Amino acid sequence: MAPDSEKPPSGGWFARVEDFFAAISQWALAVLLALVVVQIVTRYVLNDPLGEVVAITETYLMPGMVFFAIAALQRNDGHIRVDLLYVVFKGRSKQAVDLIIFIASIAFWAFVIYASATETLFSLRMDYEVSRTIPLPQWTALVVVPIGGLLILIRLLLQTLSTVKAMNQPLPPETAP
Repeated sequence: MAPDSEKPPSGGWFARVEDFFAAISQWALAVLLALVVVQIVTRYVLNDPLGEVVAITETYLMPGMVFFAIAALQRNDGHIRVDLLYVVFKGRSKQAVDLIIFIASIAFWAFVIYASATETLFSLRMDYEVSRTIPLPQWTALVVVPIGGLLILIRLLLQTLSTVKAMNQPLPPETAP
């Protein structure tokens, strides 16, 4: 984890948006766990399993858990990174590495958003459904990825701007290279 002095400010309207989607992610996890328990009980106790629990969890709940929480996780520096090399960087070199990582991540997420939005729009035009027993439009499940991708992209852009701004400020004596 980065020291508190290196973390970008977590307040503001966008942090509230991230927290809202992170709460949806938490609810998706709770619903998923409840559905799994109900599925186990109905399958093994009542010998009458609920249909489409797997489809609902795979199509809506799991993607929502991942993509709606990812931006808040990035804001709180909660992602796993290989510290073997990262910890040797100090001061400007660490900021430069962060900047490179942010720019590469922005390019990646821009591609993910483009590809997933294209697939979502295609599904919308073709009027696909999730399954025969779940008559919901498939785009309602696919739209989770571009929304979550947009959240993480905005967070990465904010962190990139914060890093560039920090690189233009003098370093405190204890972090100078």
